[in-house]
Amino acid sequence: MTLDITTLISFKRWADQLTLKAIATIDDALYAEQKKIMIRLMNHIYVVDEIFKGNLQGIDHGYRALNTLETPTISELSHAMARCSDWYLSYAPHQASSTQPIAFTYVDGSQGSMRACEMLEHVLHHSSYHRGAVGWLIGQAGGIPPKDVIGVFLREQPALSETPAL
Repeated sequence: MTLDITTLISFKRWADQLTLKAIATIDDALYAEQKKIMIRLMNHIYVVDEIFKGNLQGIDHGYRALNTLETPTISELSHAMARCSDWYLSYAPHQASSTQPIAFTYVDGSQGSMRACEMLEHVLHHSSYHRGAVGWLIGQAGGIPPKDVIGVFLREQPALSETPAL
């Protein structure tokens, strides 16, 4: 048996929020630059999520880089990431099985084409990769990295899967 895409996106939403909460505990006075890097990495996850959301809809996402010039607050980012994940949760059950390739343009201007399921898998794996780096940075800055693994998520379902935005 495999996990369905909705469960995996719910896990991503939960893990993103746990990670942002852990970042919020880092002492600004002692680790300001490291904390900014953590937020920038999480913002990069969000931007890529938004880019692929636009790709899935067949619309111009408006991004011309893989991060924004400005660094959002943790609260702003938490709300934005939760809204984006909610969009994916509403999209995935109805479109994830489509076998039609979707053409899009990467932010560097090159052309791409992927099926919806491939885009969704990219979003899931991309975020896990960067959350891992953020978790390591949290530990280096004296914080406690979240246990953002699917086993913990499934064990703590449904209470934690509905983690509200900061």
